[in-house]
Parts: sequence; structure tokens; C-alpha cells
Amino acid sequence: MKLTFRYPVYPTKTQETTLFQWLDHLCDLQNSARHDRKVAWETEGERVSCNDQQQKLKVAREKYDDFREVPQDMQVCALERTDKAFDGFYRRCEAGAAKKGYPRHRKQIKSMSWKLRKHTLKSGERVRQNPIRETAWKHDRLKVPKLGEVKIYMYRPLQGDPTGVTLVKKASGWYAHITCELPDTPKVEPTHAIAVDMGTTHYLTTSEGEKEDNPRWYRQAEGLLHKHNQTMARRKKGSHRWYKAVHASALHQERTTNKRKDFIGKLVYNLYHHLENNVLVAEDLSISNMVKNKHLSKSISDASWGTFFKWAGNIAKWAGNIAERDGFHFHQVDPKNTSQICSSCGKKSPKKLSLAIRAFNCQACGTSLDRDHNAAINILLKAAAAFRGERWVATLYEARNKNEAKKISGWKHAEQLLLFDPVTSPSL
Repeated sequence: MKLTFRYPVYPTKTQETTLFQWLDHLCDLQNSARHDRKVAWETEGERVSCNDQQQKLKVAREKYDDFREVPQDMQVCALERTDKAFDGFYRRCEAGAAKKGYPRHRKQIKSMSWKLRKHTLKSGERVRQNPIRETAWKHDRLKVPKLGEVKIYMYRPLQGDPTGVTLVKKASGWYAHITCELPDTPKVEPTHAIAVDMGTTHYLTTSEGEKEDNPRWYRQAEGLLHKHNQTMARRKKGSHRWYKAVHASALHQERTTNKRKDFIGKLVYNLYHHLENNVLVAEDLSISNMVKNKHLSKSISDASWGTFFKWAGNIAKWAGNIAERDGFHFHQVDPKNTSQICSSCGKKSPKKLSLAIRAFNCQACGTSLDRDHNAAINILLKAAAAFRGERWVATLYEARNKNEAKKISGWKHAEQLLLFDPVTSPSL
């Protein structure tokens, strides 16, 4: 399992100038590698491998001085990045995808990576290089090939075995992303589960009826972003003042993104830790299709549900290493009819409920619930059918039909009471 730690770095003016020169060189190298692959396919119908391009790089480093000035590890990572893009393109072509996604020409890149090599100790043990040199001051030192040591603020210690480093340039400054290898965390036995139903009015509603307000970060930042764009439009493109306006706009958007990520990270952490749940269940939404709705696309993109699902799965994998606990579970179920079926009796509403109707009133059993709360309970019941756990079976019986629960034993009968098709889950 891999975990990436991000730290701010503070290069000097001279070091920053060198880093910008390296970024331009790596951008040209990626475009050259892309061009070689394109020409080879169009003229000879052959695919150029990453190994072939690395051999050409070796010859270029012996011949040209500008190639030798840039660390070879960064150049190799740039070629591997191009190879990864073409592998994805070939895979989508073989799968017959509608959008093949041919690797595009890059105008600029804002990151450079290198892998940490292993060296042999006197004892014979092979260990990787430590990229950090600790100091007694506030800032430690990051060892960058052919550049020397750069100030880095290690606000939390590294965990695991560092395998690679990536330097990223953003509007707010430079950052170092250090990737570490961690042992896989064994999964904990599920005991406390909670389901969430995503929305735009409220960010989410849990199966216990609790709601989380939607901060709408982009909506809040939209006014100031419009002013920055107006400032850019008034100034001559390419001038010094125009670049200042571009930087101000980029910095504003980065802050908005950081606010959203901070909110999502804390929310996922609270759902697992503060509420003492070890299982989190959500819908497997097709967000790419949902954003095609012109009335809801901006709100859905602002909510960033995909980031929430991704981080929920990531925290379920590695949070055990951080908190010295076993790994959690994250499960996604089919969202079909979760808002149209009663969570008490399992009867489907005879008339499809529109998004404007925010309450679910069952005509069969008389149950009246908030629409999102009812959907969250149905999501949890679908996960119960998929997981086949005894604790969830008992909860399922009590929620659906207490009289039948006393008579029926066995999971197959419980699936008939659910009125849902069981959903298999490889992650649980």
C-alpha cells in the first residue's frame, strides 16, 4: 500500500530558476517522446517502447550538455509518464471506448519526479536513500539530485519506506510529494455500519438521520473569481500586469480547492472515527452522466462527490496504520430506486418522486420520512444483503418485518424480504 505525504518546500531564487529550467526541459522531452511514438506508428506501424526511448536518452546525455545538466532520474520518470499515457490510450482503443484520449502536446508541466534508489550497507542490507536530512531548526533539508539541499517544512513525520519524490509548482509555492510504502492493514470485523446519501441541498444524509450542510465553496468564490477574470481581460495579454492577474486568479482557485478538500477530508474522518463506525456505505453514482444535466452540473461539480468516494476508500485502507487500528470497510451499492422504495415495508412508490419532493410518504404502511434519510436506510439495507453478516441480518429483520423475522431463518429468505437483488462486493 502506498501513501503520499505532502510538504511545502522553500527553494532559493537560484534554485527556483534552475527548477524552472528543468521543467521546460522535461516538457520538451515528453513532447519529443510523444512525437517519436507518433511518427513511428504513422510511418512503420510500430509501437515504441519505453526501454527504446531510454536507450535514446542515454545516447543524448553523452552527446548534448543540456541533457547532462538535468538529473537522469527525472528524465526517466518523464519518459515513463509518457509511456503510461500511451498504455492508457492503447487500452481504451482495444476496449472500444468512445473517447480514446490520445496523449496531447504539453505546453508546460508543473511537476518533476524521481525515484529513490537503493544502496547496500556494510552489513549487506539494501535500503533506499533517505531524501530528508533532519536539522535542529524549523526547516529540514530535502536532497534534490544535482541541485543540493532545499528547505522543507516537515510538519508531520514520514511513515513507511520512501520510494519516490515529486516536486510540484502551484500558485501558492513549491510542494514535495513523498510516496511511501506501508504494509497492508488487515480489515476489522464489521460491527458498526453507517450509510450516506449524497445530495446538493445537504451534502449528505446519514442512515441515522443526521445531515451535513453543503458549504458550496465554488458558489462562495464565484464572485471574486469573476472580478479576477475581469482584471485579466482589461490588461494586455502577456504583459507583466496580466501575469500578476493570472497568478491572483490561480491562487484564488487553489484556495477554493483546498477548502473543499479540507472539508471532505474532515467529514470522511469523522464518519469513521468520531462516530466509531468501521463500515461506510454509499451509492455507486455515475457522476460523469449526472453532470450532463445543465441544471445540476455546477452544483454536482462543486460538491465533488467523486473525491469523497475516493477518499473514503483510501482512508478505509490506510487509516488503520495512522490510528494503530485495523482497516475499515468502504462499500458502494447500486443506486437504483433507493429514493423510490419505502425503507420499512419495501414497497415502491406507485408514482415516481421528482427531486422537488423532499419527503417520502409510503401509501402502503404510512411511513413518513425525509427523502434522503429514507434513501440512506435503503443503501444500508442493500449493503446488508451484499455482505451477508449476522449482525446486519438482525437489523434488517427488525427494520422490515418483526413477525417474519421470528419465523424465518437463513439469508436466502431475508433476500426475498428485501425485494432487492443482492450486490456482490469484492471489497468487503
